[in-house]
Formats: sequence, C-alpha cells, structure tokens
Amino acid sequence: MEQKLREKLEDFLHRREVSKELKRLVASGHKSLVVEFEELTEFDKDLASSLLDSPSDFLDAADLILGGITKIPDVRFRVKGLDKSVELRQIRAVHVGKFIQVEGVMRRAGQVKPEVKVAVFKCRRCNEETSIEQVGEFLVDPPICNNPNCGARGRFDLVIEKTIFRDWQSLQVEEHPAKLRGGRMPRRFDGILRDDYVDKAVPGNHVLITGTLKVLQDKFQKEKKTVFRNLLFVNHLDVLQKGVEEAELTEDDEKKIKELAKDPWFARNIVKSIAPAILGHDNIKEAVALQLFGCSPIELADGTRIRGDTHILLTGEPGTAKSQILKWMANVSPRGIYTSGMKSTGAGLTAAAVKDELAGGWTLEAGALVIADGGLASIDEFEKMNKEDSAAVLESLEQQTISIAKAGIIATLNTRTAVLAATNPKWGRFDNNKPIAQQLVLDPVLLSRFDLIFILKDKPSPDQDRSIAEHVVQLHAQQKAPKPPVDSEFLRKIVIYARKNVNPKFDDKDAQKQVVNFFVDWRKAAVQQDLPIPTTIRQLEAIIRLSKSYARLRLSNSVSVEDVSRAIKLVKESLEEIGFDIEKQAVDVDLIMTGMSSSQREKAQQVLDIIKTVEQEYGGAAPVKVVKERANASGIREGFVDMIIDKEKNRGTLFAPSPETVALAVK
Repeated sequence: MEQKLREKLEDFLHRREVSKELKRLVASGHKSLVVEFEELTEFDKDLASSLLDSPSDFLDAADLILGGITKIPDVRFRVKGLDKSVELRQIRAVHVGKFIQVEGVMRRAGQVKPEVKVAVFKCRRCNEETSIEQVGEFLVDPPICNNPNCGARGRFDLVIEKTIFRDWQSLQVEEHPAKLRGGRMPRRFDGILRDDYVDKAVPGNHVLITGTLKVLQDKFQKEKKTVFRNLLFVNHLDVLQKGVEEAELTEDDEKKIKELAKDPWFARNIVKSIAPAILGHDNIKEAVALQLFGCSPIELADGTRIRGDTHILLTGEPGTAKSQILKWMANVSPRGIYTSGMKSTGAGLTAAAVKDELAGGWTLEAGALVIADGGLASIDEFEKMNKEDSAAVLESLEQQTISIAKAGIIATLNTRTAVLAATNPKWGRFDNNKPIAQQLVLDPVLLSRFDLIFILKDKPSPDQDRSIAEHVVQLHAQQKAPKPPVDSEFLRKIVIYARKNVNPKFDDKDAQKQVVNFFVDWRKAAVQQDLPIPTTIRQLEAIIRLSKSYARLRLSNSVSVEDVSRAIKLVKESLEEIGFDIEKQAVDVDLIMTGMSSSQREKAQQVLDIIKTVEQEYGGAAPVKVVKERANASGIREGFVDMIIDKEKNRGTLFAPSPETVALAVK
C-alpha cells in the first residue's frame, strides 16, 4: 500500500476514535471495527478505490494500524455496505483479487475449526524454537534452524501449545430463489469466515457478504491445471432479517399501490389476479391469495411462538390444475420454491448432511423448506414421499423449525414458511359413498396441520365443461392468459409492500366476539344434538390467521367483522367438504385429526367388545367368522371388521393365535 494512502487510512482511523470504540467492542466479546463503505468514500475517494482494487494490502495495513492504535491484538477492520452487489452468476475473472459484495441464501455452514496463524516449530536437534506466520492453506516449515550453532535443515516439530490459532469456517452461498426466473438453476459460491464472524449465520439465512475474491487450485487434483476455483474470503457478513426484495419497491410503486388500495374492489381484484390462466376455483384462489399475504407471528413473553403462516392442501383428481396453481404461486411469492414430493427426499426438503469439500468432515446443507424461510414452499405430489420423509415435514408445519441430528451434527433450523401442498386421492378418483378424509393418502397427524384442505373433483357438467373448453381453446388461440386486474409482477410488489408495512391487529371487540361466538355456538350445537365435535382450537387459530391475512390483503392495520366472516366461511367450507360424516350427516373434525369419525370409533369399540365376548364364550381365541356374524347382526359390515382387526393387530391390541382366530393381547 502506498505511503500516502496509508497515511490517509491512519488519519481516518484516528478521527473515528477507534480506540474507545474497539475497547467497548472487545469488552462485549467482539474484535472487529465495522465501517460503512460510504464513510470511506466521503472521507477520501482514492482510499475507497484502494480498498476495491487492492483489498488484501488495504485490509492488512488497516489491521496493523488498528493494532498499533488500540494495543489490542488480533483486531480486524471490516467494511460493509458497498454501492452495489455482484450477482453470483455474474462473477467473472475481472473480479479476482477485488473487493466485492454478494447476496444470497446460506446453503451450507461448515464446522468451526482452528486455523494456524503463527506456527511455532521446535528443532529436533537443538530444541531451538522458530515462529513463522502462515499464509495460504498449507503449513510452511522453517527452511533452516535459527540457532547459528545448529543450522539444521528440516526435521522440525510443531509446538501446539505455543502456536497461535484463529477460528475458521467454510460456507456456501446460493442465489436467492426470488432472483431466479424462467427455470434457471441457482448458482452457488464457496467462502471462508474467520475470527469473530464464524457461526454468525446458519443455513437458510439470507445474507449480505463483502469480501475479497481469490482463486484456489483444487487440492484433490493429481495434476496442476490452469483452471482454478473461486473462493470468497469474507470480510463482513450481515444476516438480513427482511428480504432484499423489499428494496425493489420504488416511490412510484408505493404511490401506485396506495392509489389502487382506494378502490373498494381492491381485495376482490387481487383474488381475481391469482392464476388467471385457470378458470374457476374461486374459493381456492381466495385462500392462496391470503396465504400469499400471510400475517405476522406472535411471540409470547414466555418464548412461545404462534405461527402466522397459513398451510393449504389441495387434494384433487387428475386434470384439476393443482400443479399449475402451485407453480404460479411459487413464481409470484417473493420467496417461493416449487418442488415435487416424488423427486424430493426428506433431506431435500428439510436439511441434509453432506461432505465439506473445503474443510473435510460433515456439514449441514439447507433443504427447500429452510431456503424458503420467510416465503412459500409449493410441494406437488405430497403423498408420493416416503412415510419417514413426510414425518420430517411434520415439525416444520407446526413448530416451523427443523431439528437435525445427522452425522454427529445437532442443530435447529428455521422453516418459517407457508406450505402449499397438492396430493391425489388414494384410488385416483373420489368415491362419493366414502368419507373424503379416508380417501387421502396422508397420515391424519400430517393432515391435521393444514389450516385449509380443498377437494377438487372432476364432475361432468355441460355448462361448466363448455366454459372450461372455450377458455382453454382461447388460451391456445391467443397464446396468452386473460389480462387480470393486476399483473403478476405488480402483484408481487403489492405482497412485498403489505408484508413490510401492514401488520393487522386483532383489536376490534366485535370481531373478537364474532370468532368466540362461532367457536362456542358450533360446538354447543353438536353437544345439544348429540353430534360429533365439528371444530377444535386448531381451526380457531386458522380463522384468526385468515382474518388477519384478509386485513393485510385490504392493506388495513385492523381486522374487521367482515374479515372474520370471510375467514369463517372458508374454514367452514373446508371442514364441511373433508370432515363430513356420511352416517351422522354432520361435520366431524375427528375425520381430519384421527382419520376415523366418532361413529366409526363407536363401531370399532363394538367390534372389540364382540371379540372379548366371543373369547369368553369359546374359552380362548375368538373365531373371526363368529365375530363377523355378530358384527353383521349389529349392522357392522365385514370389510369394517377386517379393517379394525388389521389396524389393532398393528397397534398390538390384538393378535392372531391362528389364521382363523383373533384374541385380545391384554385381557
């Protein structure tokens, strides 16, 4: 670094009174002085240019000057907030050796390891100790012993106790999903963190990084090649709590959004703008619009967190546009990811333990739900996942975290994302004579975590079929979707604006009273008429979440009675469709929660009682044939008896002493 620039840098640091500032930081456990790039530019443009063009010399000089001023060892000079970021896919050879700023999602964070900074070696012949500052990734031994009476070459031992180490961690950053359009593959980039900046971010965090771009030869290559790999030596790292997509909004955008919000049909126009290429499905479009806007989570004083994201499940027959809705939502959401359950493993959705190429050993790599943190994850063919993989998603849906214990790594990652999933019926199409909930492949435990479940049936209807056919023909003839009230790009900006500026409060007494009355009255009516329980606290919380989302959709900071009415309507429609007990002709929430209605549960208990009675009569195991005859006399079908016997065998309640008999495991 030139002497003139060095003097300017020294002058800049003296003016900052860094000695007092750093002593406060060191007392709090930090050893870094963070400076805004704008401060350097305002002080001297040549000094700022020197950092950008020759960052290694600049930062080494700054660290030495800081150490001299403060008398504190190992202090670091860090710079953040460059004028612009370089997109990961735009990094080229011209950036090598330069100071750059990149942005993305941390995909992987390696294990923190000690790196040798100053190595102390002992001569095996005379025990003379020699200190050598280490530069690069390979340990450099002394060429010759420092003792003039020895002068030995080679045969030195590293003195671990006297060697100076610093913390070192590898990381991998990936392009943010919001930046990808048109089916692009996300680019990844490796980097190195040192000292007090290790473990500052976890996989899934949205990060803004400044650092020096260097090149490294692949150490696994047997021959030295002319092609090197890029490596970013991180100088500063910021975890962005709010997405940079918010920065896309200009003053004109905000002005236009406020003007549109004055229209009394604003909310309806938003709903009409959802997936315009798909005709119909108005209730589903309304629900996914609310999912897009969402509501803020609630953090209670005791640390309990109540999620604000809405989870929606679309279950439909083939050709009902489920996948189209999912893909459209993933493209419009500020942080949207689309994946298919058939092609995703549990690790691909949550997190995977992978080999760290830079550091060796194992490290965690974030999956789709972790990367979509703060956004929306569209998962198609949700039922095609293995049972173990589905279970991995269960924690993510309710607790919105992923607890990992793989390859000796134990960690908890955030998955604060709304999930929009799609499944097919168990037998391809729905049977109107059986409860809908029992025709779903998903386990009831997983099913109960969804706030709204919609059934899409392909029913022949001359008028509707004509409308759909004409709509599809027009799509192909004109090669474009009908023009919606709000185009998808501007709708995305409205969502960003609403999430940033609108935080509806549930403070209207009439709205609160309406929710309470609905919940109490619906359950009370079921008790009075001896009907199944129609709803639980989970549905109550879903109504509150949807009500807040309606208010945010209207760009209002207060939930109204109308918002609550619409939310109740959506939840009731969902429950009546999937939780309807055909036998009792009433809504039974147990169909969703347990997979069995209260009437079926009563019959199941009857079957067990019959088995117990027959056992006592026969003085041993009960013949299955006799059990079925007794059950049939009570109006219970043989198929139901077989199902209960198989189910209870799996649970361990029943066992079969022989193929023709069954017995209770515990008398």
